[in-house]
Amino acid sequence: MERKEILKRLGYAALPAAKVRVIVDSDVKNEADDPYAIMHHLLVPTFDVRGIFATHFEQKAGHSGDSMERSYQGALKLMELAEIDDVPVLRGCRYPLADKKDAPDSESVRFLIEEAKRDDPRPLYIAIQGAMTNVAAAINRAPEIAKKLVVLWNGGGPYPEGGTEFNLMQDADACRVVLESNAEVWQTPRNVYGSFEVSFAELSCRVRPCGALGEYMFREILAENEREYNPDFLLRTGENWVLGDNTTVGMLIESRRRGHFHEQDAPVIEEDLSYGVTPNGKKIRVYDSLDTRLILEDMFCRLELAYGKGKR
Repeated sequence: MERKEILKRLGYAALPAAKVRVIVDSDVKNEADDPYAIMHHLLVPTFDVRGIFATHFEQKAGHSGDSMERSYQGALKLMELAEIDDVPVLRGCRYPLADKKDAPDSESVRFLIEEAKRDDPRPLYIAIQGAMTNVAAAINRAPEIAKKLVVLWNGGGPYPEGGTEFNLMQDADACRVVLESNAEVWQTPRNVYGSFEVSFAELSCRVRPCGALGEYMFREILAENEREYNPDFLLRTGENWVLGDNTTVGMLIESRRRGHFHEQDAPVIEEDLSYGVTPNGKKIRVYDSLDTRLILEDMFCRLELAYGKGKR
């Protein structure tokens, strides 16, 4: 089924002038919350979703070389359950960059270069929900595309110190490439995306009833919680989860007059992943907060309208 048919169930259409080009770049099988962010992007009519990139999570996977393929297969399964067959899913790079000059090839890298060079006056938003490898590889292969990109970076430690953070750890050199490039960067650091907290009861009430898709998304989180729960891991209590990747939707649907972000010098990523002072004067947008109620409730409503019992 075409995505536009699913979007009709929302009961409203996007204004043509409001539409923005978006690519979702996700380590789909890294954690069970990743499908929530992918589906949220797909259910926003103003998002002209050009494609979904599968991203590796090799640092977590022990450099097995198969994490990108697992993400790719996970994205295909999600699209099947969502009944959307006209949004391309593409394989990304299998490993992190070897260094800042590395320029590996992949379907996602070629697609991004082609899409950025397309005759379209709109900027190209890249929603990064994992490693930055695919975008950095594309910039290294075709530096001229950077000025067309707005990179929505869900990652990095809190300011001013920075430090260890999962998405940054997956490919620190790729983050360095993007931060040093001409690409525009909007960042939601860990302290911001970590505020997107939900309870299992909330997911059972709002997501589980949304057809086969909702049941799958809910069960995947429960299964991961059962496999990996650790009482010493302070992020989780056994009753909660963080839907942190949904920030990249929030950056595009929340009013820009809310004052939830500021502009500052782009940081240098040091070897210990702390933030250093940039030498080139580049500025980036850093979010201090986002409206979690607006964004999470928006996702719940879209899932219910598109896949719930009351779908039209």
